[in-house]
Amino acid sequence: MSKAGFKQEFCAVATHELNALYRTALRLLRDHDEAEDAVQESLDKGWRNLGQLEAGARLKPWLFKILTNTCLDYLRSKGRRPQVEFNEQDHGMDDEGKRPARPDDQLHNRQVGQAINLEIDRLPADQQAVVQLVIVEQFSYEDAADALDVPVGTVRSRLSRARASLSEALKDVLGDADRPAQGQARLKLVK
Repeated sequence: MSKAGFKQEFCAVATHELNALYRTALRLLRDHDEAEDAVQESLDKGWRNLGQLEAGARLKPWLFKILTNTCLDYLRSKGRRPQVEFNEQDHGMDDEGKRPARPDDQLHNRQVGQAINLEIDRLPADQQAVVQLVIVEQFSYEDAADALDVPVGTVRSRLSRARASLSEALKDVLGDADRPAQGQARLKLVK
């Protein structure tokens, strides 16, 4: 692909993925201003280093790799660990998304979401990054591997360890006998 073609594709991918880049940065940094700065810095780095990209390389994982490294640099400079926020999927609706959930179900869902966030925060940074990309951002294993600059097998093993840790830590919360369907649905998010 020509240099002009790379630039055009970069602009298209950056525009399409801008919200996902921001969400990822915000979840890792937990600060709106730092997230915006990290995205801007990442896009700037990507643009400046576009010439180093090999023909046939996928831009999306490459941009997320730059963003992840930029966020980790921000965190290292401040002595903080990355944070992954796990958003609730139901937004106050029942499991079918048809009617508002009952208040006690909403409270339970909020508590489950908080428990998931707390346990994800306790994971090692490498596992948090895999959870963020594969589960939250829905990356394929290959794209996550490219974004994190690790082999696909490493993504699989980190995700497996993260799932095992989360399942063990959350077994009481997710296995609530009074709410088996919700518990199983939540487990699917982390399995």
